[in-house]
Amino acid sequence: MKIKHILLLLLTILISNITFAQTNYSCKEALEKLIKLIEKDYPGFNEKTKDKIAYEYFKKSLIEKSKSTTDKDCLLLLKEYTSFFRDSHIFFIDASNSLKALKVDKKEVVKNIRVSLNKILVSKDTLEGIWKNEDFKIGMVKEKNNSYKGFIISSNDKYWQPNDVLFTLDNKKNLKYFNNDLTFFDDTYALIDQTTLRFTKLRSYFIKDNSDGFSSDIIRDKINKLEGFYVEKLTKKTTLIKLKSFDYPFVEKIEKLITDNKKLIENTENLIIDLRDNGGGTTTAYSPLLPYIMTGKARSLNIEFLVTDFLISGIENYLKKLPNNEKNKQKIQELNKNVAFYKQNMGKFVLNPDEKRVEEYSFDAIERSPKQVIFLTNKKVGSSAEALLLLAKQSKKVKVMGTPTFGVLDYASARITNYDCGGNTLVLPTYRSLRLPDYPIDNIGVQPDIYLDDSVENWVKYAIQYLEN
Repeated sequence: MKIKHILLLLLTILISNITFAQTNYSCKEALEKLIKLIEKDYPGFNEKTKDKIAYEYFKKSLIEKSKSTTDKDCLLLLKEYTSFFRDSHIFFIDASNSLKALKVDKKEVVKNIRVSLNKILVSKDTLEGIWKNEDFKIGMVKEKNNSYKGFIISSNDKYWQPNDVLFTLDNKKNLKYFNNDLTFFDDTYALIDQTTLRFTKLRSYFIKDNSDGFSSDIIRDKINKLEGFYVEKLTKKTTLIKLKSFDYPFVEKIEKLITDNKKLIENTENLIIDLRDNGGGTTTAYSPLLPYIMTGKARSLNIEFLVTDFLISGIENYLKKLPNNEKNKQKIQELNKNVAFYKQNMGKFVLNPDEKRVEEYSFDAIERSPKQVIFLTNKKVGSSAEALLLLAKQSKKVKVMGTPTFGVLDYASARITNYDCGGNTLVLPTYRSLRLPDYPIDNIGVQPDIYLDDSVENWVKYAIQYLEN
């Protein structure tokens, strides 16, 4: 995946409210500030604290506990408080696990590597050689100190030139991935099957190609499969689509995947869509699938936002960063209209202007489409992936097979707050679904039509047999 897409994924859990500095409090102060924030800004607070006596007792006991909690253990106590609400859209971005951009000495970014490509092509060292992804062709050379440098041979990124050092590795699995502004990302790496490098936090891949024979399409398809995005013809009648995530950086990838395989999808009798481990992202990501899976009409209850300063400031900060051009003109107008409406309804739950409580959709049948569709789901399917299932289950040709999903859809549109404790920042949802309280999904999940227990070892094979026999 492109480095700029990784950064987008890390920074846009949706809209970052402000840039914040690390703040140090006593654990008691940190907890009290967190309680105040949740009670004011969390849209599920009243629903989740109907038993006021139990909540107040829990809160007071934690405050008392916080008086003797060390800084080292404070984050665990804060997480204990947020766990009361059983909402996976409330979470901390743990500073210790975050990808950090660190400053680097200019001397460390060595330019103009001079090395014989013939030498590394014939090297028996596992890491030395030529590596590729969609953006770069890299030469990997071993240094005298047993570390490695990955230098640019060719690049699709205008900021990187041939012979620039893109990253360094050592034999302890540490990685420095250099940015073009004299910073680097401190990460770790794994070598898979002697042919694939995976950068852990960056979630980026390089494929070894000492033969120099891989086309860009082959590289792209191999990386897509590693990332969990591919289309595969399984039998004469059945085709599989694997979609590992609906996060924003994958929207274009999914659209291209469906477009490139249009002929295959339209000429298959049965379609299996494997959503296992898909934790969601944006509903935009799955829109290319809908013409192939939906029949007739469907309906969906809308969402309503809890209007707070947190919600408004987040949108206003996003507007400041949004390029004011023709492409964004309509979006800017719509967001400004929403903000003006919100400011007139502080403290209330509101639908966005011009939206209805129930959205109804009509789907025109396309000329060629699969006759039967199965979704494979497990406990790690969540958020917008669950939204897709709720919609798809209204289609006459769809069945869901597997286990109940994770259950994290009632309160969503998660955004980074300005809460900070020891560098650990809090993410909080901003809306609730109008399905509530009658039809909750959180901690329940979307239920499968056909439950698969542990005795079913190969779910794809089971689905094929169901569809074809």
